[in-house]
Amino acid sequence: MAQTVNLSTYELLVKPIIDSPAPPNRTVIQGYFLTIANPTFSNLEIQLSFTALTPFFNSSTFAAFWDVDGTNNELVPIVDFPCLRTYRFKLPALDTGLFLFLPDVRNGRVVASRSTEIRGYVRLSIPSASRIPSDNSMRTLLISAQQRGTFLPQGNINAPAVGDFDQLSYSLPLANGGSEVTLETDINSNSISSLTLIPRQEIFDAIEKEPSLLSSISSDQFSQQISKLNPDEQRQMLNILLEKFDVKQA
Repeated sequence: MAQTVNLSTYELLVKPIIDSPAPPNRTVIQGYFLTIANPTFSNLEIQLSFTALTPFFNSSTFAAFWDVDGTNNELVPIVDFPCLRTYRFKLPALDTGLFLFLPDVRNGRVVASRSTEIRGYVRLSIPSASRIPSDNSMRTLLISAQQRGTFLPQGNINAPAVGDFDQLSYSLPLANGGSEVTLETDINSNSISSLTLIPRQEIFDAIEKEPSLLSSISSDQFSQQISKLNPDEQRQMLNILLEKFDVKQA
């Protein structure tokens, strides 16, 4: 069964920095940003659950996005309760993505009302993962969490067209005290990771120049074992690995 852990707190804001119509009354818009790296050869399904109690999510409008290739793909929650929102998305092997949870400022009322203030905590799980050689049910992620925001130019309700847009960014502590998280997951027995890699000869040439290459690419147990072999042995083992992954040659 997939394991779930507490990850961090979060706070989403669209609020004036002081409760007064007189300057300075700039509005701050703040969101939650989570960078997730997958240092394994396994394709993963990631789940994030956000809890908010006082106030509930229906106190304002919010949006979530997942970005791996430079495109912010908007997510639809698989659970959408007043106090709980849950999102799922894919993270390919050896890849890194950015999750964004934000006040939905596309809705003009959100900025004009300047009344969004919600906070809570995030829980993380890996519901499923593709099989890999020397498989087990544990998968590792590297994670960093941040609050990022923008201060709008001076303005009572609507910010002027021209002015200073200042930024804020600060890291959030993770519940486990470190950025590496290892969780138990459910293995998808009907699939195996399919990686698109550079041509084999380039991989072999790189291995000959630096035998420890694979140990720097992934902490996966299988690649760590290969990295301890000499280049000729690595060639043989890597051929087996690439055949198992059904790599398409360039």
